[in-house]
Amino acid sequence: MSDEGELIARRYRLVSRLGSGAMGVVWQAHDERLHRTVAIKQLLLPPRLSESEADEANRRAMREGRITARLHHPHAIAVYDVVEHQDQPCLIMEYLASKSLATVLSTQGVLPPEKVASIGSQIASALAAAHKAGIVHRDIKPGNVLLADDGTVKITDFGISHAVGDVTVTATGMLAGTPAYLAPEVARGNSAGFSSDVFSLGATLYTALEGTPPFGLNTNAIALLHQVASGEITPPRQSDPLTPVLLRLLQSNPDQRPTMGQAHDALTTLAANPAGPAGGPSALAPPPPRPFEPVPRTQQTLFQAAPLEEMTSPVRGTGLYTAAGRAPGEGNHNGWSGRRKLLAGVLTVMLLAAGVLVTVLISHGNVTGGNAIATTGTSGGPAQSLQTLPAQPGPGSTTREAPASPSGAPSQSLPAQPGPSSTTQEPPTTAPAVPGGPQNTPGQLQGAITDYYALVPGNLPAAWNRLTTNYQQNHAGGFTGYQNFWSPVQRVTVVDVSAKQGDAVDATIDYFFKDGKVVEEQTSYGLVTEDGLWKIDSSAVHSSQTK
Repeated sequence: MSDEGELIARRYRLVSRLGSGAMGVVWQAHDERLHRTVAIKQLLLPPRLSESEADEANRRAMREGRITARLHHPHAIAVYDVVEHQDQPCLIMEYLASKSLATVLSTQGVLPPEKVASIGSQIASALAAAHKAGIVHRDIKPGNVLLADDGTVKITDFGISHAVGDVTVTATGMLAGTPAYLAPEVARGNSAGFSSDVFSLGATLYTALEGTPPFGLNTNAIALLHQVASGEITPPRQSDPLTPVLLRLLQSNPDQRPTMGQAHDALTTLAANPAGPAGGPSALAPPPPRPFEPVPRTQQTLFQAAPLEEMTSPVRGTGLYTAAGRAPGEGNHNGWSGRRKLLAGVLTVMLLAAGVLVTVLISHGNVTGGNAIATTGTSGGPAQSLQTLPAQPGPGSTTREAPASPSGAPSQSLPAQPGPSSTTQEPPTTAPAVPGGPQNTPGQLQGAITDYYALVPGNLPAAWNRLTTNYQQNHAGGFTGYQNFWSPVQRVTVVDVSAKQGDAVDATIDYFFKDGKVVEEQTSYGLVTEDGLWKIDSSAVHSSQTK
């Protein structure tokens, strides 16, 4: 698809090429049926991919339309259609003339705090809605933030995002992302979740204020990955009064970051009152660390180098803060000491360098031209005083005092995010342990899945405790989101349950909905031991069909 005037799917006439990125080419086109301007993104595959990898990339692109179609928000791109042209998927999306934040930063330099707070507020509102729908963006960066002339901001390119519970691509072990804006836990090989989107948003806003990403600039992707995995950021020097908010978004421990909704509230307040409230700083009370959990198996990682327009000059500075806003060695979260976290990052990089697949794709951004796709609309939020953000505790967590922000900027603490709650059911805090302790046997692994599905949808509190804390927070979307998922389901059956190598189980699940619809899904599960029994820690849907 390279010629202007070409007709796509007998409906969309190509007008002009807007730009290209690591994953494809974006065109402005005319919808001849509805007589409107649209944007078309065609997936382009690197020649080094095998046939199976190419097929998977195609499936990812086709799935993108279905995933993003769940999201209807004035600050996120709308996807109209997904079509095939010359055996390649093409996404038909909304179009609006705009510039990416990366382009603006490369041509105009850093932005004032009130402008950055407004950008962050609008993007956070869209991402909060995406998280509510179970969608993790996974690639938030300046090149994917679009700025219209009227001040409206849009988040684009959910093309490598994965809807939780609707992702086949995770089964391959491939992870897409720009290293400069990755969260430390993702750089160490853990799965991306809602909290990693929060970190990437903070890294994007940091760049808009400081002129360089929080982990600096390095054209060597492995070296940059090592720096990100360490969790040590260059301290912000031009971000007041956003410093307390930035440091909370850039917490090294994902459990200590706010939700995206809380980030939106704080940024909205700062956009309305950039000088901050009167009064002195107050401490934020994050939750205590969770018990140690096994480290997820490291995934093979496919990284994209940051686009050239995002590589602005670094800001001069000295010293390092941890991403948690503490001096190195202070605090101990998730059962990990700072030394173990750094060691995990070093080991991950050594594995990558020794043979785990690392492919650096040098691109010129998602849309290098002056135009970009976007939706329309505006958003707002409640006015509150300047805040250092609350953290995301697990279910039933308590709070403890934390040090004031290192900047000394005035802040007001928010209550910690409550644990999962519902007006109809409350999840219990414990679940019965397997007698004699869990064993890695096919019978116990298969039983963990059949026992889980025997509980849903009738006994959600009990079923909730068959999920790991990681799955509850980063996949189920909290207990309220979990209830919302199961509310339209009348019953469920599970067949063809089989244990695989390691701690994996495959099964076929039939969902019988209250409206009469029946959906069959073939799903793989990753199990880990927690609280004395096997629990679901990950899942990947390989096929889904409506009967």
